[in-house]
Amino acid sequence: MKGAEAYVNDQWHSCGLADLPQGPGAHAVKLHFIVPRDAQMPGLINHINEVALRHLSEFYEGRTVTHKPAAGSVVGDGSGDGIDLEFDVAPAS
Repeated sequence: MKGAEAYVNDQWHSCGLADLPQGPGAHAVKLHFIVPRDAQMPGLINHINEVALRHLSEFYEGRTVTHKPAAGSVVGDGSGDGIDLEFDVAPAS
């Protein structure tokens, strides 16, 4: 089974991590990962969320980054293989 780090690294450009909003203001960041339905488990999605949060915290160093509950086929609407992770980035001080 593929791990969370691999999903984040493999989908770095397509999920949105390679094109994050910049500037000192607050940002809402939405990342989209493709995780096959048969591999989706709450633990894996939570771990992908943690890995993405770590990368966002490194990118927005010194700013508070928080996450919203994950949305996707395993925890949401049952529509397919995608999961959406949403984060709020506080403005720079």
